[in-house]
Amino acid sequence: MNVNEIFETAQKDPTLFSTLDIEAILESVENEKNDYLENKTMDEITKDVFENISELSLTKEKTKDLCDKLIGYRFIDEINELFKGRHVRWIRKDSDKLTTGGIVVDIKFLKDGIQVLTKNNMNRFIQYRFDECLSFQKLSNEEQLLLMAYEELQK
Repeated sequence: MNVNEIFETAQKDPTLFSTLDIEAILESVENEKNDYLENKTMDEITKDVFENISELSLTKEKTKDLCDKLIGYRFIDEINELFKGRHVRWIRKDSDKLTTGGIVVDIKFLKDGIQVLTKNNMNRFIQYRFDECLSFQKLSNEEQLLLMAYEELQK
């Protein structure tokens, strides 16, 4: 049984979670670099997204709308938490518009700051300045399963 099957089954039947060997799941996922998620829960990830969007001084309705659109995403505070090949969305700090985003293709360290190169669903490349935006990366199934396991351990 692979991680995707476990995740889908756990989503459909939360009672199944009690029969899973959470320690074994955590050990199998530890091969990847998931230290940025260590001992966090989905609630903490959601709260982190909300707190960072709240700093933009938007209306309550706009903040709620953005948070709803970012369910299943995590806030990227540091560039080492941003991974190539994964979907990312961003909001410019001087704007209230959430981009549709794209897949991270490259991360460039230039004189004027960090640039993130993405490819959108129209096969167009878009580059944005990491320092001038709030970035959010979609949680993979493995990351979501890991968060669910940490949450179960805290109970």
